[in-house]
Order: sequence, then C-alpha cells, then structure tokens
Amino acid sequence: MDQMNTSKYAPKTPAERVAQSKAEKLKQDKERVTRLLGRLRWKAEMLWVSYMRTMEIIQATAAAQQHQDQSQHDKHTMGSGTSSTQAETMFKIDFFEFYTLLERYMTDCLALFGISVSAAVTPRQNFNALRYEVHPELHRTRPLASHAFHANLLEALDNAEGPLAGSLGEVRVRAQLGRAKEFRNAWKDVSTGQRNGNGNGNAGGEGKAVLQLQDLGLQDMLQEILWGCEEAERVVQAYDNKEERLTTRDFEPKSTTGTTMYDGGGSMEIEDMPFEYMDDAMDLD
Repeated sequence: MDQMNTSKYAPKTPAERVAQSKAEKLKQDKERVTRLLGRLRWKAEMLWVSYMRTMEIIQATAAAQQHQDQSQHDKHTMGSGTSSTQAETMFKIDFFEFYTLLERYMTDCLALFGISVSAAVTPRQNFNALRYEVHPELHRTRPLASHAFHANLLEALDNAEGPLAGSLGEVRVRAQLGRAKEFRNAWKDVSTGQRNGNGNGNAGGEGKAVLQLQDLGLQDMLQEILWGCEEAERVVQAYDNKEERLTTRDFEPKSTTGTTMYDGGGSMEIEDMPFEYMDDAMDLD
C-alpha cells in the first residue's frame, strides 16, 4: 500500500495537483517572457533601421529644398515617392508599436511575481479628471485619466524593494522608459492626422513641448531599455515560487478559455495566436 501511495502513478491530492499546476504555469510564464524578449530585440533592431531610413529621407528632402535639387531627393526615396512627412509618420507608428510590445513585456514580468498594474486613476491624476468635468469642451481630446495604466505601469517599477528594481527600475533604464513614454504619448495620434499648432502631430495640444525625432536619442534609449529588459529576464528565470503558500483561491475553478487581449471594444480569444502577436498600433490608445 505504501508503495502505491509513493508511486508516480498514484492519485495526487488536491494540494499536489494545485502545486503541479502552479509549477507548470510558472514555466509557461517564463517561456512567454523569453519569447517576448526575443521579439522585443527584433522590434528594436527594426525600429533603428526605420529611424535611419526616416532621417535619410528627411535630410535628403532638406538638402533638395535648399539646393532645389529634386534629383537628390528622388535618389533617396528609391522611387517609392515617400515624402519626409510620410516617413516621419511611419517611424512614429513604428515607435508606438515598439512601446506597446515593451509595455506587454514589462506587464508579463511583473505579473510573474504576482504584481498587477491597475488602470485606475490615482489621486494625483484625479485633478485632471476634474478638469474634464468643469470644462466639457475638453472631451474632444483624450483625457489622461482614462489612460492611467501607462503611468501606473512605470510607477510599479519605482518600488526600491520590487523584484525588478535592479533591472527595469534601474535609474538609467527607468529614465529612458519615462522618456519613451513621453514620446509615445506625444505621437500616439499621428496616424489620425491630429496635430498641434506646431504641426508636429503631438497629442495634447496647448502646453505640450514639441518632441522632434532629432530629440529622441534613439540609440541610447534602445541600449538602456534592452539592457533593463535582459536583466529583468534573468531575474524572471531565477525566480522560484515554491515557498509561496497555497490559498483557498488556488483551489477555485479556473477558466478554460484562451488568453484574451483587450481590443478597445471588448476582448478577443488569442488561444491560437503567438504570444508575440500585437494589435494594429493605429487601433490602440
């Protein structure tokens, strides 16, 4: 009888089944983080290529206008007919897509440690929400209060005792993440043609600083952010949740449906889609 109980084929107790399930989930979550990091590296490389190509077209256009040499401009557009404005718009969309994937990576890393990020408005942001109640005309723009998740995600990295404090929360990395978010916010409406008075496609209009491509410092930004992401992945792979105690919530029935992704108007099943799949950036907030 004792041999039957110790056999690997012996029926498992509820606690043993839950522990096994949690171990399998942790393994899957770690694999997801690794896969997303690989996708993020590729996105960063393609973003750099996009940036260099965009700057090439912008500089060629400026030189052509200065010397009225249209042939120089045509040579750099490679017959595609892409104007400097169009190239800049395409790069900004590329940047938005990169940041969206970056946010997904950071969210998955935090979630593995049981840290969830709320989209709720913090007291600091409630003042902004009040402005939209007092000034109804501001509803024509996007209220910051309805998009608090992006700010809350970065604030979750500021905890000095957090598991990612030495990676994504490291001072230089965190500073570049903050800069990336500012550019992301400034350029998020570029595909819709919404522009401020300076014609730079910045969201937010009055009072917002004009953020130019030349101000981006993309190479340093990508180097610091990717370093932080790689360090975070190392922390994730070293994590072991065996010491966590089981709770009654662990014994509750789990949904059998596939993973869902928010699409702005609901959610869609992505059970058969790769972890790296992302929505069209032009459909995201």
